[in-house]
Amino acid sequence: MDWGMRNRLSRIFKSDGKTVMLAVDHGYFQGPTTRLENPRRTIEPLLPYADSIMLTRGVLRNCVDARADVPIVLRVSGGVSILKEDLS
Repeated sequence: MDWGMRNRLSRIFKSDGKTVMLAVDHGYFQGPTTRLENPRRTIEPLLPYADSIMLTRGVLRNCVDARADVPIVLRVSGGVSILKEDLS
């Protein structure tokens, strides 16, 4: 494994090789989810207990404070969309 990958993974995984990853990417593939209607309200109190957070670009940009000191695992996927507006 090269230096860059080791560096990034060391921010997510503790020295024992374990991590607590808070996954908040449910709405992307499940649609509206109970208790995730307002992701910011759900995420903020849990951040101190998470080693990293997995989410989509939209939730990251709109619901996580840019000053939050938690490693980000960004969910990215590709495919067709029913949306007509270019979201890039």
